[in-house]
Amino acid sequence: MDETPTGIVREEHPVIRWLMTEGLRITDAKSFLERFAACLTTAGVDVCRITTGVPVLHPQLFSTSALWRHGQGVTERRYRVDPSQDAILANSPIRAAYEGRSFRSRLTKPAEAEEFPILDELRRGGMTDYLVLPVPFSDGTNKALSLATARSGGFTDDEMALFAAMTPAVAVNLEIQALRAMARTLLDTYVGRQSGGRVLAGQIRRGVGETINAVIWLSDLRGFTSLSESLPRDALLELLDHYFGPMCDAVEANGGEVLKFIGDSVLAIFPVEPDAASACRRALEAARSAKAAIEAENRLRAASGAPLIHYGLGLHVGDVMYGNIGGATRLDFTVIGPAVNLTARIESMCKTLERSPLLSAEFVRLSGVEAEYVGEFSLKGVGAPQPIYSAE
Repeated sequence: MDETPTGIVREEHPVIRWLMTEGLRITDAKSFLERFAACLTTAGVDVCRITTGVPVLHPQLFSTSALWRHGQGVTERRYRVDPSQDAILANSPIRAAYEGRSFRSRLTKPAEAEEFPILDELRRGGMTDYLVLPVPFSDGTNKALSLATARSGGFTDDEMALFAAMTPAVAVNLEIQALRAMARTLLDTYVGRQSGGRVLAGQIRRGVGETINAVIWLSDLRGFTSLSESLPRDALLELLDHYFGPMCDAVEANGGEVLKFIGDSVLAIFPVEPDAASACRRALEAARSAKAAIEAENRLRAASGAPLIHYGLGLHVGDVMYGNIGGATRLDFTVIGPAVNLTARIESMCKTLERSPLLSAEFVRLSGVEAEYVGEFSLKGVGAPQPIYSAE
């Protein structure tokens, strides 16, 4: 080990040097942990198991953890927001790290009457020493780093000194990864996966965009005004969640992207590259999946006396401007253009015709699907009467 005479690890130690140089350029948690473990091993540290634990800002997850095991590589674990996870965390030494305390267990000693379940698992895996360290972030919170060895006698004093010295550098690396992951999560959640990726890549100038050809999806909840006036707040939010949820799930499962919610409407796109027919069919499959899910939900709602969910859906294919619009400090990454307007007008006919989804002639032509011709209609803001088809 590279130490001073007093036993303090030098900043020039190869592990710390790696953390503050090459390690900083690795933003993927799994790749970082793989390389970090290799760096420790190369430096002569006998380690068989490493984990990182980072609570995350995510609508469904409480934390993420990367686990490295010697000879098995890295796996990523995600812990959902769930009451059961609170109980698991309360019975884990990781909790101590989150609270700013370290934890060490020499696993060759007899098991105590009441101990953390992970310790028995580690003993059965041949581990002899287990250490959990708090990793302080700049916001005052602590994340977790755990290390285990199978060496007889456990970690040496030199290794323990290194672990203490390298923790601030580990914190810098994990915080960079966490901030990038948080930015990506927020963009995916509030902007959309594809659009969020473009924003994260730097496409944030107002007026910057491109023309793309896409299937345009616009769905609208029926009777929302009366529902908002008659339902209590929590019941209204619950209804919206059970409407938006199947719509988003169906779109994303079929390769589309939800761009925004406009009140009680959903605007989504399915880019046609490389095949327009495939994009149309995927959009139609998403429409059918959403319909099946909402029909199942309505059966439950009918049984409980809750108001049913009714909606209209329009599908069209056309060129749209895909990019940033808005004010100097508040932008929206969305699609605009005559094709979007036409989709909205087609969707508005769902209530009149009592059918959903309704398709444009261009959608039917490009998709090649069998659809019923409903008629030709004059639509507000659209020059010529438009043929409309049904795909019920």
